[in-house]
Amino acid sequence: MREERHEMHMTAKHPSGAEEWHCPSCGRRFLLQWPPAYKKIVIEPGDEYAAHSCSKGGLVIGSATVHTSLEGGTADSGPADDAEPLQPWTKWLNGANLDEHLGDAS
Repeated sequence: MREERHEMHMTAKHPSGAEEWHCPSCGRRFLLQWPPAYKKIVIEPGDEYAAHSCSKGGLVIGSATVHTSLEGGTADSGPADDAEPLQPWTKWLNGANLDEHLGDAS
């Protein structure tokens, strides 16, 4: 199933610093307050099943793509080449017995 993709646009910046974002495709609207006091308030939900993304000054916010790992590959592709450089760290973590130290924190 392929989800619809919508692009959000910033329509206003309020004196509080909160930004108002709008989706012209479905009417979704929300207020976004950036960190350190991050907050998102949905004013109009619009199409909640569409993947919404927005960009500002080179920063792109959108929905993530998640792949399920199956023995060195992904469910819908070949080998997970991106994970190859992490193999030494993964091997070290697996042998580090970190679970032994969970009780030490209390």
